Amino acid sequence: MLVSVNVLESQGTSGLYTKYLLKSSTQIRSSFVFLLILLSAGVVTAQNLRGYATISISYPGQITVDVQLSKPVNSWSFRNAYAGVLGSAERIEDFRAVDAAVQKAAVGEYRSDRNASRISYTVKLPKPTLAGVSHLSWLVDDHGVLMFADLIPVEVLGLSVQFVLPVDWSVQSSSPRNVDEIYEVAEPEKAVFCVGRDLRQSTSTVDGMTLDVVLNGKLPFKERDVVERARSVMQRYLALTGFRLRDNSAIVIAPLPIKDRNTTWKAETRGSTVLLLINPDAAIKRWKPQLTVIFTHEILHLWVPNSLKLEGDYDWFFEGFTLYTALRTSLELGVIDFKEYLATLGRVYDTYRAHPDTLSLIEESERRWASTGSQVYVKGMLVAFLYDLMMRKESGGQKSLADSYRTLFTGQLTGQLTDGADGNEAIINVLGSTAEARNFIKSYVENSTAVELDKVLPAYGLSILFTGKGSQLRVGDLNQDQKQLLRSLGHR
Repeated sequence: MLVSVNVLESQGTSGLYTKYLLKSSTQIRSSFVFLLILLSAGVVTAQNLRGYATISISYPGQITVDVQLSKPVNSWSFRNAYAGVLGSAERIEDFRAVDAAVQKAAVGEYRSDRNASRISYTVKLPKPTLAGVSHLSWLVDDHGVLMFADLIPVEVLGLSVQFVLPVDWSVQSSSPRNVDEIYEVAEPEKAVFCVGRDLRQSTSTVDGMTLDVVLNGKLPFKERDVVERARSVMQRYLALTGFRLRDNSAIVIAPLPIKDRNTTWKAETRGSTVLLLINPDAAIKRWKPQLTVIFTHEILHLWVPNSLKLEGDYDWFFEGFTLYTALRTSLELGVIDFKEYLATLGRVYDTYRAHPDTLSLIEESERRWASTGSQVYVKGMLVAFLYDLMMRKESGGQKSLADSYRTLFTGQLTGQLTDGADGNEAIINVLGSTAEARNFIKSYVENSTAVELDKVLPAYGLSILFTGKGSQLRVGDLNQDQKQLLRSLGHR
């Protein structure tokens, strides 16, 4: 059955389509192993400060963290904002350093009177809020999600971690672990751990890429439904990019810990983990196609931006263009039909017209968390749509936006992409592969040219009708070239 895609529904970071361990000989062995790691590492600088952490959950809502650092230091900082949600550092309490006196210099900032190589502190996690539930760490009665970005000092760039959990609880993550249940976390700011009493985990491979599926609690679908739909989407994006994910990926699905009748689900993809929080009481009769729609957006983030290693604010591409590519993927997988494809774009256009458009997409990306940020998504999605149409028309239906993804990952135009490259520059170079494409990107991405579908669409055989129920995109009388273009787009 085909489903309707509502890009304004609660979804992802924007609201758019859009083992129980006791302190025993295991810990002693693990600490010894960590010391060997430190000794073999040689001189440790501030740029490669590592730690060995024990994270203990004594009861829901509070955890304690003990970190043995690889080098004595006298200052530590915690992030106080993420994805527009403020106040995460305010949850850090009772911060201490062994053999040193510590003062709180500011919110999330601690200084000691001498260097210390061991710190401990408590993190009190309040009741999760709808705004922060997919972005910040939280714990409820029988499960929770731990985001190391708000639990570990920003100076610590790598961790070996063990957990001390309540009886009958376990922990799962995409981070690798050894036989002693010690997790190796290469990038704490991207690490996500699911903890709880009823975790079920399965592992499969998708064309050589490892995928873990972790489910928690009572959910309105079966594990095989998740695996089947995730696999189909991952195969599509492997074909799209030509790039095989290097790290193990995880899809973590748990009940939304907040009662909100208007929220169906919340999600975020961080690092190599897709976190999906489901409202089990949501009025959705067919979750299988809904899962596919969600995955088409969130799983693409495993590639873009998480595998690109680019710097800067290019949210217009990895959110707006991702929304459009996810819509295309839903159409290609048969979850929606061409009529719904056009209807979704019409709804997005209505949202776009309801918000001011005075900044370029690059400027909107820079201000994303300081404002509503909606144009990054809705205008970005519409610009991706128009770019796709332009590329198809220019090539007689032989090329499309999809070709840019493979070029981006293979670096045919920009050379081999390296860590730290400017994201806007790299992506604009790829998208502006022809003179017409370069002028298009300059107008709609670098400058603040408004999207006027009623003026642009007729050249492609489409029109837009403004009604009291919203904008409706329609197929008009087509010439031969327009038939070929729309056929390549999925029109039959």
